[in-house]
Amino acid sequence: MRVISLFLSSIVVFLAFVANAGNVPADSIVPASSRYAFEIETSKAALSGFLITKESTANIAGSMINEFGISAIDFIYEREKNKLELKNVVGFLNKWYIRKVLKNDLLFCLHILYDIPYTKRHHYIVERSESSVTIINNKRHLKYSFSLQNPASRNI
Repeated sequence: MRVISLFLSSIVVFLAFVANAGNVPADSIVPASSRYAFEIETSKAALSGFLITKESTANIAGSMINEFGISAIDFIYEREKNKLELKNVVGFLNKWYIRKVLKNDLLFCLHILYDIPYTKRHHYIVERSESSVTIINNKRHLKYSFSLQNPASRNI
């Protein structure tokens, strides 16, 4: 009896929430999100998948997921500090020297994708086309390609 009443009360709460959800603007609940197809190329290997980001006024949280749904890189960029923190990195990339390069390159990539001014000296080449952005790290010979998957939300 107790289980049934608990179940019914949770359904009532859920229905009340759904009924009132239409009255609240979506921007106040869910931060803006973007979805990019990405590819990271080296001379010997490549990693591709989707970059999914959630943007708020304080930070940008993102996850790079391969085609099989496995998270390769998770990060948070803090706008105020202009700092990117890698939260989760897949095993074969989880080495201090690779993490350091990824951190700096992703920081630059976010500046380009979100039109945030980048004031430091850098060794990157940025190529823009109608639907994609390619960023080349000349020093490490890495190529990052991003193409927006939901064009209604952002302009590249």
